Amino acid sequence: MSVPRREDLLALADSVLDRVGRQAAELVITEREHALTRFARNQIHQNVAESSREMRLRLVADDRVGVAEHRGDPEDAAERLVAAAEAARRLAPAGEVVPLPKPDAGPDAPVAHGPATASASPEWRAEQASAIAAVGAAAGLETFGVVETSVTATVVVSTTGNRRHAETTAASMICVARGQDGWGYADRHHRDAAHLDAVALAREAAETCGRNQGATALTPGVHRVVLSPYAVADLIAHLSDLGFSALAAEERRSFMRPGERMMSELVTVVDDAADPEGMPFPFDAEGVSTRGVTCVEEGVCRSFLHDSATALRAGVPSTGHALPMPNTLGPWARHLALSPGVLSDAELIEACGTGLYVTRLWYVRDVHPLRTMITGMTRDGTFLIQDGRLGRPVRDLRFTQSIVDALADVGGVGRERRIERDEAERALLVPSLCLGHFTFTS
Repeated sequence: MSVPRREDLLALADSVLDRVGRQAAELVITEREHALTRFARNQIHQNVAESSREMRLRLVADDRVGVAEHRGDPEDAAERLVAAAEAARRLAPAGEVVPLPKPDAGPDAPVAHGPATASASPEWRAEQASAIAAVGAAAGLETFGVVETSVTATVVVSTTGNRRHAETTAASMICVARGQDGWGYADRHHRDAAHLDAVALAREAAETCGRNQGATALTPGVHRVVLSPYAVADLIAHLSDLGFSALAAEERRSFMRPGERMMSELVTVVDDAADPEGMPFPFDAEGVSTRGVTCVEEGVCRSFLHDSATALRAGVPSTGHALPMPNTLGPWARHLALSPGVLSDAELIEACGTGLYVTRLWYVRDVHPLRTMITGMTRDGTFLIQDGRLGRPVRDLRFTQSIVDALADVGGVGRERRIERDEAERALLVPSLCLGHFTFTS
């Protein structure tokens, strides 16, 4: 898998900006090579690869902003993109305009690049899928899932002098194992495909599936829980989206009260784009270098994330967390990490005593943002914990729970963390958690 060289993408960006004229302009080009191999019932059934190019131009002049996007690579792409952005600018209402950011001298590093991912072939993906299927077949189970790899190059070039470039890779394996009367789940993500172990992944899914046969009903109520990293990632992602943005604070829809302890001392959440354990990326959609931000420190609310718009209003520097501008979401965390603890998963289960082990959450939705109330279902393996050990499987349960309230009662944090990716494909680095209470409603 390969994408155009840095020099080629920057030259393309320059050729677009040369057509702009007197307006201030910012161009983001994203070039992506993406390939995947799907398997179902222990057999490969799909292998696809796709190349894509997306250009997004923002023009700023006369107190108006115009934005246009173009996908594909026709000969007249530059002319059409500039014409569309200028037409949008002319039609936009005049108003307060945030100036385009100037260069901040930040490096185009570190980046999440793995050579094994960049060189991954269809044959390699087929081998991994076959290895997963073989483990499932040997256990008398059916496996379903995907092996995928991608290489992405991003440039941000502006008339204010920004010239940023980064090339990243991502590799993922997802497996669902199905038995006679139950399922199991496992996934792995890394920038370097060489770090993914297909057999270990399949064994985890098969073991969970084997335990999760013949689940019985459990009366809803409040239970102590141990959440696997798959479930913890959902909590931390929603916690961030409900409160870490400076725009959410401006609009009084953030739960965060800086300086106040709202969660357990065991909870520290940062957004760190330079953490080598995660999937780092050096800058945001405006070409501003992304700085590490501690949002929650030992349970105390600390700092918000900023883009150029919120930073200007607050009189502080941007933290480099902009989405493509303008937008209604505001700054957004892309490299969340929950600090690890000292306990193994077995020790977390032992510390729980009596409760539930939750492998995964599903269809999580916000109920009350200010209270960080969410609802959803457990999935692919929910088990009783009895006398500090995993017990029988129980049927999936619906929960309705405040994230902050749950994280105020932490009984232990796992020492090993995993990279998880959410629906928006951002990476989260999270351990397992033991929580003192979690409310299941049906």
